[in-house]
Amino acid sequence: MRRGNQVGEGAKPTLDVQHLQKLVGQASPEAAETIAADYTSRLPRFVEPIVRAVGARDGDLALDASRNLKTKSWLVGALRMNLLCTELELALALADWAAATAVARDIELHLPRLRKALTGAPDLPFRTLRPKTFQTAMAV
Repeated sequence: MRRGNQVGEGAKPTLDVQHLQKLVGQASPEAAETIAADYTSRLPRFVEPIVRAVGARDGDLALDASRNLKTKSWLVGALRMNLLCTELELALALADWAAATAVARDIELHLPRLRKALTGAPDLPFRTLRPKTFQTAMAV
């Protein structure tokens, strides 16, 4: 479902490109592109420690991993992932391991949708500044 610059489902979109537009304005298109590409390529490495720590009931490690992913997600506009991390932090604070396990699973299940939104959104701010031939090469 698309609404304006938001790509996603439910109350929070998967991706809100306005966050990257702000980054373009504050830094540069190249910086925004680098941050988004780094985030996209490292997403599985951000999610894996969360799932592993929740499975081992290591609240401190799960909380650290969740905060790391939450912060990076906010920066690039991955609002749904940011919200899921907030939900996980609440479950951990309450020591509700059933809820934490469910949220960790939701984070893991959301990963492919978020990666697709990051790699497939034609309206990412730095893509509109590139020549068409480069945009096509990036999409491949």
